[in-house]
Amino acid sequence: MSTGGKVILVVAGVGVVGLLLVIVGVVATGAFFWRTKQAEQEMVAAQKAELEARTEAIKRAVEAKAESVEASASPAAPAAGSTAAGSTAAGSVAAGSAAGDKSETLEPRRLRALEMGAAALLKEQAPDGSWAKGAVGVSALCTDALLEAGLTTQDPRILRAVQYLLKNQKADGGIYDDVGLKVYSSSIALKALAKADPAAYAAPIKKTLAFIEKCQWGADESIEKSDLRYGGFGYGKSNRPDMSNTQFCLDALKAAGVPKDSEVWTRAAIFVSRSQDRSESNDKAFAGVDDGGGIYSPVETKAEVIQLPDGRKVFKTYGSMTYAILKSFVFANLDPKDARVQASLDWIRKHWTFEENPEMGQQGLYYYYMTAARALAAYSKAAGEDKVLDARRRPHDWRTEIAEAILSRQRPDGTWINTQERWYEGEQMAIVPTSYCLIALAECK
Repeated sequence: MSTGGKVILVVAGVGVVGLLLVIVGVVATGAFFWRTKQAEQEMVAAQKAELEARTEAIKRAVEAKAESVEASASPAAPAAGSTAAGSTAAGSVAAGSAAGDKSETLEPRRLRALEMGAAALLKEQAPDGSWAKGAVGVSALCTDALLEAGLTTQDPRILRAVQYLLKNQKADGGIYDDVGLKVYSSSIALKALAKADPAAYAAPIKKTLAFIEKCQWGADESIEKSDLRYGGFGYGKSNRPDMSNTQFCLDALKAAGVPKDSEVWTRAAIFVSRSQDRSESNDKAFAGVDDGGGIYSPVETKAEVIQLPDGRKVFKTYGSMTYAILKSFVFANLDPKDARVQASLDWIRKHWTFEENPEMGQQGLYYYYMTAARALAAYSKAAGEDKVLDARRRPHDWRTEIAEAILSRQRPDGTWINTQERWYEGEQMAIVPTSYCLIALAECK
């Protein structure tokens, strides 16, 4: 073939390749714009679906509110929080909502949240007054939460709840259905009875109080003061004590009016001190980083075990247990200026947040809210300080901050749930985190 023919072939080939590239470019461009159009359509559809879902949620909330108002006006269905005087917080919010109160200040919103949460709990109550298929511990928690929200035994639903607890009081004085949870269930039930009517239920309160006091490790002198279990409370006498059960028990003992000079407080302070990371006061120092925080027990953390640069493995302290330690120290009658109290406060100041349970993320968030609110309420009363300074010396109105964090997470049906289901805070047991939030909101008044 001549040179001229070869050139012609090359040129033709280049032309074909160029044409192919143009075609490919056109197809690719068309595909790009088609995909972009599809993405836009999918985004619009998703936004439309979200808008429809929100509209439906608002519609359900409005309908629920209308039903609540209608029920509160009916003699056959006493309003949540109704009393003979009609002056409780929940009773007031029912009246305010019926009147169409549009105020956006915190207090009306807090009261509406209490009303909605109480209605959600009552919706799950069984005819016999219980919750969670008759579980005494959970039923006691729901009862305590409703009482904290402002309801009283003037409401037949609350009366049934209290009567269910009393029906489960055993010969030993405890109120429980499972021996593995007998101290836990009894302590929450005791607090509920003391809140409901300490005079009317004086006899069963006395029996339950005696039962709980006997379950404190070291109360019967069966173990030495040097024992790590000394002074603590567990789920049952055969279980190891921990700070969670201990704080629930101390809540109950405080509500029942145990005298300040009782040895139960002295013993408890020893266990609490050994659950705090402070070498100067912890004679069984579990960690050695001296951050003043708290863990689940002197021998266990629910956070994680960390390794220090020197190779030592230590327990990480975390939010909910540090607040439990602060509250327990206050209940055990330590001076607010006591170094142990201030050490726990220093930890709290450095980890000040209500967006998560510090060092635990979202795990146990609502338990954290309840514990923090009770702890700060107890400390504020003892120290005469309404605000807390963080590590940067900035003042915080803890009542407002906790309340706002809780209000922002309430669902249209009045409940709260945690995406982290650990410790029964998921949707399947929404009555548990909802109860925690009602208790916390009650402390934020």
